[in-house]
Amino acid sequence: MTTTAFLQTRQSARIINGVHTEVLVTGFRDKILVLVTQYGKIGSLLHVTMQSQTMTTSDTLSSSSNNVNFLLGSHSPLYQLYATNFSTIISSENPNEGRSLLIGLALKVNKKNNNNNNDNIDDEFEFDKELFEQVELMVKECKVW
Repeated sequence: MTTTAFLQTRQSARIINGVHTEVLVTGFRDKILVLVTQYGKIGSLLHVTMQSQTMTTSDTLSSSSNNVNFLLGSHSPLYQLYATNFSTIISSENPNEGRSLLIGLALKVNKKNNNNNNDNIDDEFEFDKELFEQVELMVKECKVW
């Protein structure tokens, strides 16, 4: 009798900018769960619907933008950027991947020191390139697609 695993899980942990960071990726039949935490919590929860990609005549991938929905927590543009990046990583490594993503993000982000009363949320948080790149590498290491 042959048994097929229903899910596949990978995880990674490292210190990024002096903060312990963990990534857990689990592949289910219908979804891929990606958890990234520096707090030991799920944090903000996002759902990303993957759009199918097609090959163009020049052998490059063409895709429409993925649909990102915030389910719980902060509606941070930074978190939307992380979610979009994760879906781009997955679709570039496996263009036939059709499962949607459920993403939990709990990252320590630095607030900008804005003295002007600008209520634009896009300007509220600093972009930490080192954190972004390291998290991207960790997600790639935890490939289940």
